[in-house]
Amino acid sequence: MRDTVSCMFPDPLPDSERSLWSLPDDWVFLNPGSFGLRLQEVQAARLELLAEFECQPVAFLERHASDLLSEAIQVASSFLGADPGGFGFVTNATEAIDAVLAGLGSRAAEGVLIGEQAYGAVAAAANYAAAEAGVRVVPLSLPVADPSDIVAAWERALWPGTPLAIVDHVTSGTALVQPVAQIVAICRDRGIPVLIDGAHAPGMLDLQIDEIGADWYAGNLHKWIGAPSGAGFLWTAEQHRAATRPLAASHGVLGSYEEAFMWQGTRDVTPWLSVPAAIAAVEHRWGWPTLRGWQQKMASAAGQQMAAAFGTETSDGSGGDMTGALVSVRLPEMACEQYGDRFAFRDEIALRHRVEIAIDDSSGCWWARMSFGAWNRKEDVDRAIDAVRECIDSPRK
Repeated sequence: MRDTVSCMFPDPLPDSERSLWSLPDDWVFLNPGSFGLRLQEVQAARLELLAEFECQPVAFLERHASDLLSEAIQVASSFLGADPGGFGFVTNATEAIDAVLAGLGSRAAEGVLIGEQAYGAVAAAANYAAAEAGVRVVPLSLPVADPSDIVAAWERALWPGTPLAIVDHVTSGTALVQPVAQIVAICRDRGIPVLIDGAHAPGMLDLQIDEIGADWYAGNLHKWIGAPSGAGFLWTAEQHRAATRPLAASHGVLGSYEEAFMWQGTRDVTPWLSVPAAIAAVEHRWGWPTLRGWQQKMASAAGQQMAAAFGTETSDGSGGDMTGALVSVRLPEMACEQYGDRFAFRDEIALRHRVEIAIDDSSGCWWARMSFGAWNRKEDVDRAIDAVRECIDSPRK
C-alpha cells in the first residue's frame, strides 16, 4: 500500500535544501504547525533589527519604530486581504483572542460558543471569560465527511442572543480547514458576533479576511508565514474598533484603534518588523501559490500513507477538501493503551527516533498530526510512520 500511495507525493520544491533553515541534519521535523520555522534570511533580518535597537534603543523605539510598524502593517494587511485600519500587531493569536474577550467584558460572561476541536488555550480563555454562563461546545465527530456537516453543526448549536461564537479557521490538533465564511454568514443573519481563531490560516491559506465578514480575526504570523515567534495580529471590524484594545493598555489606549495597538509598552517589536521580510522571502523563492499547492499535496499524500499503514483514517474524510499544510491521522487504540499520556507518546517518538510530530486527543481517539515545510521529503513521512509503529509495538518498560 505504501508504494501505491507514494506516487502521489509531489517532487521536492526547487531551492529547498535543509540548510536554508536551522534544522539539525539528524532530525525529521514534521511539526512547523506548533511554532513555525524561520528561513535563515528571516533570522538575519531580525538580527539586524535587534542590532539597531541595541545600538540606540531610544532612537529605534521612539523615532523609527512607528514608521517601520506602519509599513509592516501595510504589507501584512495587504497580504492577508484585510483593511489596515483594523489591523493591530500582538504577540500571538491567543493574546488577540484574550483582548477580544476582555473588551466584551460582561457580555462574554453571558456565554461563549466554541467548536469541539477548539485549541486548548482558547477553550480555557473562553471558559474563564464566560464563568457566569459557561461555554457551550459545538459537537463534531471525526472524521468529517463534508464541509457542510460542520456548517450544519454550528447552525444547530446557535441559540438566540448568543453573545459570541469563536470559530477555528483551521483546527489545530485535527487539521481541518473549516468553512468559516458560511458559518459567519449564518451567525450574521442571527445578529451573533464572530471571532475567528485563525492561528493556522495566514500563509497556509490564500486569505481575504475582509471577505469573510467576521467581527474579529486573530492570527499568527510565526507558523506558516515564517516570521519570528512573537508575531501575531488582531483584525477588528470597524464597528468594534472603539471598544477593542490590546491587553497592554499604554499611552495610546484612549486614542484610535491604530494608536492603541501601535505602542503597547516597552517590548520587542522586531518580530512584527520582520513580517515583510518573511512574506517576501517565500514570494521570491517559490511564490506563495506554489508553496501552498505543494504543501497541500504533501499533507494529503502523507495522510493517506499513514492511514493505510495503520488501517485507520484521516480526520478529513471529504477526500482532501479540508486539508491544508497539515494532516491528522487516527492512531490505533494500542497507542493510548500503551502510553496513557499523548505527550509521553510524542516525546518517546522524538527522543527515540528524532522525529517531531504532534499528537492530539479528539473524538475519543489519538491523532498523529504531521505538518509540512518546503524542507520535507517523502522519506520523512516513511521515517515518521516507522517511528510511530516501533514506539507502539515496543513501548519503553
